[in-house]
Amino acid sequence: MIESTVQRLEGVYDHLTTDRSQHRLESLFVTLAIGGFLFHLLLILSKRCLPGFAPQMTTGISSNFLQAVYTPFSFILFYEVLLLVLALPKSLTTSICKQYEIISLIVIRRVFKDIGSFDDFGSWLTDTETVKIVLLDMGGALLMFLAVTLFYRIRQTVVKAETIRDLKGFIRFKKVLTLVLGAVLIVLATGNFVAWFDSVMPWNGDTEKNLLNLEEYFFPAFFEFMIFTDVLLLIVSIRYYDRYEYLFRNSGFVISTVLLRISLSTAKPYDLVIALIAIFYGLCLISIFAYFTRVSGRPAEVNATDC
Repeated sequence: MIESTVQRLEGVYDHLTTDRSQHRLESLFVTLAIGGFLFHLLLILSKRCLPGFAPQMTTGISSNFLQAVYTPFSFILFYEVLLLVLALPKSLTTSICKQYEIISLIVIRRVFKDIGSFDDFGSWLTDTETVKIVLLDMGGALLMFLAVTLFYRIRQTVVKAETIRDLKGFIRFKKVLTLVLGAVLIVLATGNFVAWFDSVMPWNGDTEKNLLNLEEYFFPAFFEFMIFTDVLLLIVSIRYYDRYEYLFRNSGFVISTVLLRISLSTAKPYDLVIALIAIFYGLCLISIFAYFTRVSGRPAEVNATDC
């Protein structure tokens, strides 16, 4: 019974990761991003030209058309989260790097949101606090982009050797775990959308505050699940890979994920500082791991928990 269920779930994962399914998923989110972008533009247009039309729907929305860029970025971010989940059975380092990419995209999306908050670009320098926040986010995102680039580059320098262990059980476990995490992701996204829809209805008084709370809900909740997922993978991986370098590196990646989660609930500008510490900590881990495989005579095994 359990074996047949696991086989079915493994089949579902294999189907979701085919080239055809990936192309369909990509097309779906491109369509949603375009639709969300046009809808947000219409809301801004209605606020500018028809201020009395659907005031609840336009509460908290700037009259600056650039704020509409925020919406398609939200769909792109959700798509990146899905790719992160689907990458879990393939590579741990790819998964952790996807987390770094998501954090950097969250910061970039925030830049567009803050720029869109300026109703008049002619006097934008008078709002010095917002200008500082925008510049800090731009600089922080650029450093994150650099760190991700270095992470991928250094990962390629890891010395590898063919594994002689049977990893089928571990891979099957990760595929099933991926589907569970995917289901959690869908539930979180659905709950977030329902809560947003409820917040813009007339029976809610402080709509702007409700929207702000929703903004801080989805990604922190998801990264909390990622922490427990990483810990679970670390524990199970010991059965297959008990070498010191793997234990240290994978434990360090869990610490990095915890710091990313903390950054999402930290006030500006310290959120950027914590996120950058998390990313550069992961960069140091992969750098030392790559160096270890060269000097220790113990190359990383292909299809290990990562490489």
